[in-house]
Amino acid sequence: MVALLLGGWFLQQAGFESIRKMRQLERIPLVEAHALIPGEVAMNGTALDDGPKIPGKYTDIESFYLYWTAEKYVENDDGGSWQLKDSGSRYADSFVMADSTGEVDVSLTQLIGNGARPGLNLDHRHRRGNWRYSEYRLDPGEHFFAFARAEAQHPEGSAREGASRYRLTFSPRKSSFTPILDQDADATSVRSGQGTSGVFASLVSVAAFAFGIMLLCFKLRIHRLLVFLTLLSSLNVFTLLLMGLGMLSVDLKDGEERLKRHNTSAADAIALELDLPEGRFNFYDSLPILQNMPDGAKRDRVLGIREDYAAAIDRSNAILERFPERYLAPLWGVEKKTSLRVEADRQNADFTISKSPIPVWVTSIGGLVALSGGVLGSLFGFRRIKVKRYIENVPTSLSSGLAYGPAEIKGKVSLYDGNDQFVTGPLTGSPCCHVRYMVTEERGSGKNRKTVTIEQWTRQKPFLCLDEGGWSRVVPKGAEMRVRLSAHRKSGRRNYYEYSLTAGEDIYILGSADVEPITGDSLQVSDGDHDGFPFMISDRSEKETMLSVSKSALAWMSAGFIGIVMLVMLTFAGTGSYSPTDFIIAALTAPAFLVFTTFVLMFNDLVFLRNRVKRAHANIEVALKKRFDLIPNLESIAKTYLAHEQELQQQLAELRAGTRPGTSYSTGEIDAAIRRDQIVTERMLALLESYPDLKGDQVVGDLMSRLIRVENEIALMRDGYNDSVELYRTGSQRFPEILLSKTLGFRNAGFLRAELEVRKLPEVNLSP
Repeated sequence: MVALLLGGWFLQQAGFESIRKMRQLERIPLVEAHALIPGEVAMNGTALDDGPKIPGKYTDIESFYLYWTAEKYVENDDGGSWQLKDSGSRYADSFVMADSTGEVDVSLTQLIGNGARPGLNLDHRHRRGNWRYSEYRLDPGEHFFAFARAEAQHPEGSAREGASRYRLTFSPRKSSFTPILDQDADATSVRSGQGTSGVFASLVSVAAFAFGIMLLCFKLRIHRLLVFLTLLSSLNVFTLLLMGLGMLSVDLKDGEERLKRHNTSAADAIALELDLPEGRFNFYDSLPILQNMPDGAKRDRVLGIREDYAAAIDRSNAILERFPERYLAPLWGVEKKTSLRVEADRQNADFTISKSPIPVWVTSIGGLVALSGGVLGSLFGFRRIKVKRYIENVPTSLSSGLAYGPAEIKGKVSLYDGNDQFVTGPLTGSPCCHVRYMVTEERGSGKNRKTVTIEQWTRQKPFLCLDEGGWSRVVPKGAEMRVRLSAHRKSGRRNYYEYSLTAGEDIYILGSADVEPITGDSLQVSDGDHDGFPFMISDRSEKETMLSVSKSALAWMSAGFIGIVMLVMLTFAGTGSYSPTDFIIAALTAPAFLVFTTFVLMFNDLVFLRNRVKRAHANIEVALKKRFDLIPNLESIAKTYLAHEQELQQQLAELRAGTRPGTSYSTGEIDAAIRRDQIVTERMLALLESYPDLKGDQVVGDLMSRLIRVENEIALMRDGYNDSVELYRTGSQRFPEILLSKTLGFRNAGFLRAELEVRKLPEVNLSP
């Protein structure tokens, strides 16, 4: 946790530093060799075949810089890989780089001395047996991009006629630049690489923060998604805003200082060419004077210096025109400079900052990965959150109060009698209702070591869950089993694992209560014929199970959050925009994700509670219709055996007239039906006690058993319905859920007022 949070902080700093370097390079236009002046410069050129060189390691080709490697192919269980065995570099002190206007010396000694090295392509590679040899060289004739510091040198320091008076060095002292000397590159591609590095460092930082906060929640046993997202949002907003504004402040002040140095260097260089005292040249209104200089070489140089400085001003002003720079720069004392551009200036692309988007293939592949991660992570995360909230919201029932539909029970495992009613644990030898057996083998060695599963199977049997109210049958097929390791044995490179549930173990079950198919007179807990409600069996407590589910939910939601932030940042980077605004918007993705998640969770909770009320209501309707099917038989029996009970016959007729098959019932109609039904049942039970012949008749006994069974079913469902209504009302009237329920039209639900108790059929004793 600590490593992730600290790593995220430092990675975010590294990402912003890479973006800052990219913005530094953004300010500097390309300069030609004849217009070089002291200071930071960006330049394209070709290495000339001049000066001392060093020989190749594996070839006879001489170059200015050589990096070589020797690799050996090492075979392993995965097939094999190339491993670096030896490497090294050699280089000349410097080389000459030229463009169409002149030449400049490039110091390799300073480049290497400052911890950098040229970015080179592979020039040579050959194999000999299991060895592979490679050379990367800086050869004459190759094209390079340099971002360096130009320093004046004495003309006599070069042996070539008319060679440059300047040398490119790479010491960062007193200059704001990152040493760069890359083959086959230009300013745009280099800035694109820097921006890509910065974006991906920030993305890895966001991932580190997400998983660090997730582990913090695990440590503190925090299971609320909204708490997790609030912490994550706060950290990301704080970090991105703090570092973004810090980077912006440093960047703007650094840019202003660099422009001042550029102004001084450029003015002094032109003054020297015009034989003016130092500090006496003014750029404004000087273009006609420079254009009329008689010496063509000097004229080209001073016009090039002026153009380079004018482009630097325009680039700096363009950056200050961006948002939020235009509002923040004045607060830090940074102001725009008056442009030097006039109509007589030639059209030069260097006056504007070209976009430097990350490569299209990176955007495409990264965007696809981000979109997949965001969608799948959020989808699976919401599913696990849904299960976790079911565990929290579904009340625990005793076996005696189990009602049809979503159910939660706790108790101890009890196995059915008979050898075919349990599974024997392969390691423990104990009778079990559930066994998962796994055998793994370690293969390979070192970093190529891996574990392979060579055998795995699961076997289950129905069992009983015993609690204070009795027992409930449980069919584990299709359940998500959360069972701890029961036994482990190691033999050589193999490991044997057994995860099992044995008799007497404490157990927690979340599932669907449906009709037990064998006798049909009780409920069992199963997967509910794939009704969409989760089915979970755990040997942990309810809280521990809920926390375990919460952990997986937070992990998936972290992946979804990372994917969404990654998609936002890649979208901006794909357009070539690396403004601090982009990082601020990316930071605001976190609270936006929080708000969206809050809305979805509240809406899903209300829908679940409303549907639970509807299901409970529908179950009562089904029971009432089942009850209706018994009424004609009861009426017939009453006519046959109870001719003297005219009042009961009349009540049965009224009950039959008031209950129609295939109709829907309102809450008031259900209350009325329950009251009528209760009166009839009480009357029938009284008669059953009074008339032994009636009590002993098999038909009457069977019908009365069914009558009481259905009445008990309605009684249990009535309690379940009222519990569902209470939860629904409580949930829909809380703040802020009440705003959502009112806006989206979630209607209130009414309680059932009629009381109905669970009955037992009187025992029939016909013995004298």
